[in-house]
Amino acid sequence: MNDSTLSIGVILGSVREGRKGEPIARWVMDLLGTRSDVAPELLDLRDFDPSFGQRWPERITAHDAFVIVTPEYNHGYPGTLKNALDALYGPWNDKPVAFVSYGFSASGARAIEQLRQVTSELRMMPIRDEVNLRLGAFRTDHRGFPDDERARERAGDVMTELLFWGHLLKEGRSRRPARS
Repeated sequence: MNDSTLSIGVILGSVREGRKGEPIARWVMDLLGTRSDVAPELLDLRDFDPSFGQRWPERITAHDAFVIVTPEYNHGYPGTLKNALDALYGPWNDKPVAFVSYGFSASGARAIEQLRQVTSELRMMPIRDEVNLRLGAFRTDHRGFPDDERARERAGDVMTELLFWGHLLKEGRSRRPARS
């Protein structure tokens, strides 16, 4: 990976049995993987211990930007995702974050409303636009990826914005004096 490559962590926020987010996160990985200046890594919260020990800070520190893929459970986002965010502070600072949500009536938009507040408090830069997928309302291909041109276009636009801010903030972090 060279200096112009962005390392992007795609965080799969649900750990529930039967979760719908895994193919959606793989879809995001696939979209990012088509870009030559991106090195994406899937960060499935199932792969981290409940206390988010040493591996978690190392993975978050290593990335320049993030995409959070989250369901909406009871008008919010999963508790495990909240724990993953709250386990750290400094490694999140000055990094952009984009959101891809899924759900039924609100397509996950209410979960993202809450995530915007939390990520802002972590000194992250939430991307304004988001991808909201309404379960049961979009078709999938043989891989389980959303097979909808509007969703692909929307996701492409959001990822382009994430990369724009990712490059700017990566440069800015390299020039910023250490915080005390």
